[in-house]
Amino acid sequence: MTAREREIVSLATRGLSNLEISARLVISVRTVEGHILRAGQRLGVRGRTGLAAAVWGDTPAFEDE
Repeated sequence: MTAREREIVSLATRGLSNLEISARLVISVRTVEGHILRAGQRLGVRGRTGLAAAVWGDTPAFEDE
């Protein structure tokens, strides 16, 4: 993954929405969506749960709430 993909995936798997990520990083929501999609493709996973499992080795905290 690129550094930007890692940054966005980190925020996404911590429970931030695409809109929150885009506001924090001053990029468009569509750009966030693209980075999340490409990161998932590179890791062979789908969705935030799959990304969290691939990156952190577990499920994200926001699923437990």
